[in-house]
Amino acid sequence: MRLAGDLRDVVFDAETDGTAWALATFGLCRIDVGSLTKIGDDIRQGIGKYQWRMLAVSDDVLCISAYQGRSMVLVSRRDGTVIKRLRMGAPELVHRLGDGRHRCWSFHHAVATDLDLRSGRCVARHRTPYGKGLVVVGDQVVALCGEREDTPFPNVWNIDATHVIAFDADTRTPVRRAEAPEHSIEVLGADAASRIVIAARHTISVLSPVTLEVEGTYDHHADLGGTLLVPEDNLVVVRDPVHLADRYSVVRWQ
Repeated sequence: MRLAGDLRDVVFDAETDGTAWALATFGLCRIDVGSLTKIGDDIRQGIGKYQWRMLAVSDDVLCISAYQGRSMVLVSRRDGTVIKRLRMGAPELVHRLGDGRHRCWSFHHAVATDLDLRSGRCVARHRTPYGKGLVVVGDQVVALCGEREDTPFPNVWNIDATHVIAFDADTRTPVRRAEAPEHSIEVLGADAASRIVIAARHTISVLSPVTLEVEGTYDHHADLGGTLLVPEDNLVVVRDPVHLADRYSVVRWQ
């Protein structure tokens, strides 16, 4: 059974029942992880077309948003029904705060929004720098930050990442800052020694967990088509661009 368009994102529930939610271009569906088959029909009503990112907000709720969008849909993780649509910058990262709220980071829109799931309301909005490619590392959010660059298209812009900054996840206070590797695209996470791993246009860089200074760099033979960090093994799987065929490289460090 085919998905409703190209696969966009997946949230796994394999720890509990061996299934996962799959977001496609034109809908949402449940899949069996073992057999890689679709369970039931596609869910389309209220979700909309051309969504891009799906995150698990909690054990009961998913959030779905368009690429660099200005709204987010809350969806039941139990049956896929739409709970509510919220006007806010599409989040790149969501994590739970100590008081039960959930903080939705949207560095592309330079805002972090605190969400109360019980009421389904945005209860606070906080300004942040413009940025991209962020991840949670321990009790900090690490992001690539820089200047907003306008494009010829209305209400569309890019982010020129000039610095890598670690923020306290609760207070949003910057605690560490350093220059970002050239043409940085995404913070992949932290390796087994808590070093920060960053993917750039054609390089993988490993940064000191204390100073965020570059400790080592791998220079790929072409632009990176995709990357996947395996943190416990100090390993990144690199995919070449599509026009260079389906070739993969494995990058490891001590």
